[in-house]
Amino acid sequence: MAQEAGNATNGQAPEPDSKAIQATLTPDDIVRQLRESTLFSRLTDVEFKSVLGLMRTRMVNEGQILILAGAEDTNLYILRRGKMLIRAPEKGGKDPVIRFVKPGEILNELPFVTGHPSEVTIETVTPVQLWYIPRGEFQQLLEREGYIREHLTYTPEAEKYIKQRRRFDTQRPGELVLWFGRKHWWVLLQSQWFTALMLAFAGATFLPPVRPIFSGPFGVAFVGALLFVAFASFLWFLIDWWNDYYVVTDQRVIHRERILIIYDSQDEAPISSVQNVTVERPNFISTVLDTGTLMIETLGARANIQFEWVAEPNKVSKLILDQQARARVEVAATERSKVRSELRREMDVGTKPLPTFAPPGPAPEANKSEQPLPLLRRVGIGLADLRNELLPRMRLVRAPDIIVYRKHWLALIGTTIMPFLLFLLYLAAMVFVWFSASSLRRLLFETPAVVVVALLGFILLFWLVWQYEDWRNDLYMLTTERLIEYKRTPFGLLGTSQRTASLANVQNVTAVTKGFVDNLFNVGDVAIRTGGMDNELNFARVWNPRGVQREVVTRLEAYRAAQRDKEAARRRREFIEWIGIYDELTRIHGERPLG
Repeated sequence: MAQEAGNATNGQAPEPDSKAIQATLTPDDIVRQLRESTLFSRLTDVEFKSVLGLMRTRMVNEGQILILAGAEDTNLYILRRGKMLIRAPEKGGKDPVIRFVKPGEILNELPFVTGHPSEVTIETVTPVQLWYIPRGEFQQLLEREGYIREHLTYTPEAEKYIKQRRRFDTQRPGELVLWFGRKHWWVLLQSQWFTALMLAFAGATFLPPVRPIFSGPFGVAFVGALLFVAFASFLWFLIDWWNDYYVVTDQRVIHRERILIIYDSQDEAPISSVQNVTVERPNFISTVLDTGTLMIETLGARANIQFEWVAEPNKVSKLILDQQARARVEVAATERSKVRSELRREMDVGTKPLPTFAPPGPAPEANKSEQPLPLLRRVGIGLADLRNELLPRMRLVRAPDIIVYRKHWLALIGTTIMPFLLFLLYLAAMVFVWFSASSLRRLLFETPAVVVVALLGFILLFWLVWQYEDWRNDLYMLTTERLIEYKRTPFGLLGTSQRTASLANVQNVTAVTKGFVDNLFNVGDVAIRTGGMDNELNFARVWNPRGVQREVVTRLEAYRAAQRDKEAARRRREFIEWIGIYDELTRIHGERPLG
């Protein structure tokens, strides 16, 4: 990060300025530092006062991590009192100190502006007092008072991140686009063979041998039709080429494949799961044009993502592998920081209680005692629950960690349209017979034939309800640890089936939308490939398949990060225990070497 970068001299951490670090700034000093900062320098006094209203204070004990590299703490901090240091991850898993922080310095500005995770680790050396602005509340302020955004001033580095903020429709907040590309222009040129053929036919009509044939109204219409078909063909293949793209971000690799109003597919994988990248050049032309296909191998054998006919494939391959290595460096540096924290805790460093300070901004409202809900409110909640039971939502959050998906109501219409129309026809026929055909009414309703009539109506109604229940009972569930595909026959008469896959076994997640109607209503399938024998779960006909894919991938990344943290914590505990055993044996045996 630009405002936090620095280089150690000869591999050594720079020495802190003890007098500067021991200083304590007054509130007026803090306000002046913020007012003179690049970000807030152009705000009016009224706008700056609104920003100050968000200010909070925080005390952090010595030896604690304020911000961890790669963590999503995007608050803006300013140090008022104490001593801090900044570490930057390097290859080899090390994270040396690059500089110390002086009181009055603004920290974490780039993540605050862009939402991108921090690239450095910031630790406390002594107990510190910080003032900070929560990014979430600052973004809400910008939404309410949009004119403030126009008066913010960004550094060149922040400008670079902001330009990458919205490059494709499924981009995450704070996700940085490292490379965005499409298939090589040679692919577009090859796809226009039909356009060229139509233009050739149109041009051939002007040749002397056939010119008399096409000189009249028929010829004009024929040439016009050829030109129209040529233009439509050119436009179709141009849009088809433009709709497909490949993306490499600091978090994912993505392949988006679309055919206008017919097909839409997105295949993606976390950058951390990339195992290998292979560049293939299929022919001489691809070598001359410096284009080729990237085969991106992830954790599973079938979980390959292909970037076909991309320009400068070796450069893109290096970018992916460099980002993967950088992610590993951050993981190693994070582990070293946590080891330091564990050792400090074992050494009883930074465990003293700290004083509390009232925030300079408005105090939060006190919690009000819970009041019973009004009658109308309870009735409304009951009706909403009934509605969700009879006509369930396509996406429902049952608990903070459980998301339930159902098939889109288009699937319900598809399965119930026939029994519904037949039952409607049956009711219309019965009404007609009752009111307009007295002789037929006596035959159907005043003889034993009424049993057949009632049975027919019951069968049609039961068919309709059966199809409805068959749609309502199929569930797809996403939890923090597993994926569940649950199918229950209506009323459980023919049993149930449940397929469960642990997130640990998920290799790839693909979202696909096919057909005009499904594209119009944003309906599709989400295929989740796992490592088992029957290695695919299919969330079929769900609404917003790319949104479902995004939620599954987000849960997958969170699960893997949690598992890595658990394993790393276990190793740290073992390490600390070994240190304790070594210390105990050293005290028992004195200064004698053990052996």
